[in-house]
Amino acid sequence: MSRLAFAALASIVVSSAGAAQQVPGRDLLEFPIGLLAEPAPLSTQMGGGFWNPATAALGADTVARIGFAGLTTPQDQGVRLEMASGAYRLRSSTSSSTTASFSVVQASVSDIVRTETDPQSVGSEIPYGTTLLSAGISQRRSFLEAGIDARYRWAIADEQHAQSFALDGGIVADRLGPIPVRVALSTFLFTPNRSQDAATYSAAADLPLFRRDSTLAIRGGYSLSRTAGRGREGYSFASLRYAALEANGGVAETNIYGGSDRRWRFGIGLHYAGYTVAIGREDGAAGFGASTQFLLTRAFR
Repeated sequence: MSRLAFAALASIVVSSAGAAQQVPGRDLLEFPIGLLAEPAPLSTQMGGGFWNPATAALGADTVARIGFAGLTTPQDQGVRLEMASGAYRLRSSTSSSTTASFSVVQASVSDIVRTETDPQSVGSEIPYGTTLLSAGISQRRSFLEAGIDARYRWAIADEQHAQSFALDGGIVADRLGPIPVRVALSTFLFTPNRSQDAATYSAAADLPLFRRDSTLAIRGGYSLSRTAGRGREGYSFASLRYAALEANGGVAETNIYGGSDRRWRFGIGLHYAGYTVAIGREDGAAGFGASTQFLLTRAFR
């Protein structure tokens, strides 16, 4: 997407009081920050439970976890996201554990030019971005994890400033009775006042496809998400864990505003001495450039 297109979009948002988006910047939070080709409801790579509060729950062998991630798009699109997250185990017993978590995400678009009757820029650039703060609590009990997050978001689009509050929840089941399938449900930016933000509802499931002792495991699955007033996305994915190496990949199909497209996602990470270093790439939609991101986490045991 060219920056002139972003300028037109920002002008529409500012001038129309945001009929489709009362708080600007919601579109920027559709970029997969902290997701290395993982399905959002099952994502554990980053920690902190940003996409699903339940996944912030720490096991008995981990006291705390912190993480940092950055995502960028090509220069002509100019989108940038940064994320920091953390989780701390408050208490633990043989049957359960409780974890407190937080995350902060900042997203922006650079070089949005101000125009009038022709492409020639006029005056200063148009600021367009948003920041999202989240804090939550999660619990792990036997094979079940559940969590809840309170969120505060503020944003700017030229001279428009706005904020919103959201309350999100999620659940992850490591198995269904004797069946070794993981199932997850979560919400993202849910608010009773739908004029503030468009909530996303997600579900995902995966199961083991191949396992050789504790060094090699392959899982595959499918996730589905729907954002109110925007569309839905299906994602077929697979993950491989071999010793300290982890790789995720799949293809997403998005249906939005009457159109559809397919995008490939890929992420690879290395786990060593409590650290995880990973990189990821996702194809752009509708001819936009691909996004790339880098992730670093540290687990304290």
